Amino acid sequence: MLDAAERLVAEKGFDSVSIRDVTGAAKANVAAVNYHFGSREGLLDLVITHVLEPLCAERISRLEAAGKQVSVEQTVAAYVNALAPAAARIGMDTPLFFRLAGRIGCLPDGILPPAMEEACREVTRRFLAALGKDLAADWAFFEAGLAQSLVMEADSKHFATLMERWITFGMRGLGETAAKPKNDPQGMLFDF
Repeated sequence: MLDAAERLVAEKGFDSVSIRDVTGAAKANVAAVNYHFGSREGLLDLVITHVLEPLCAERISRLEAAGKQVSVEQTVAAYVNALAPAAARIGMDTPLFFRLAGRIGCLPDGILPPAMEEACREVTRRFLAALGKDLAADWAFFEAGLAQSLVMEADSKHFATLMERWITFGMRGLGETAAKPKNDPQGMLFDF
C-alpha cells in the first residue's frame, strides 16, 4: 500500500489521493489502511517520512562533507545534489523520489509529521548557518522553486541540466555571482 500511495501522491498530489485510490491500486481492502496505518493521514505521514528521512540525512551529510568554510555554490550544490543519492539510499525510482520530494516541499507549513517538521527545520538552520547571512526569505523562495520544478520536471530527460541550473539560480539568489549556463542567453531556468 505504501508503494501505491507513493505513486499516486507523486502523480496527483496529497489532496487528490483517497483511501479508495490507494487500496484500488494496491488491490487491498479499505480496512487494511486503518489496520496498518491508523488512517489516511497515517499512511500519508509514512509517505512523507519515507522520503524526508533519507533526504534530510543526505543533505546534512553533504553539507558536513563540504567542510567548515563553504561557498554559496558548495552549499547550494550540497542541497540540490542530495536528491539522487537519497533516492538510491532507499531504492526508490529517481523520478518518483524527485516528484514526491517536490510534492512534500509544496505542502503548507504545519502539515508534516512533527519529527519530519523538526528534521526539515534543522536542515534549513544548518544551510542558512553555512551561508553565514540572514537569507531566510531568499532560502525559502529557493526551496519552494526547487520543489515546484521537481514536481513539474521529474521525468524530464533534461533533469541533470535542470539541477545544474538550480545550483546557478541558487547562487545568484543567495548572493554569489555565477556565470550563465551555456545555451541560456536569457538566464531562463526552464527553457531547454
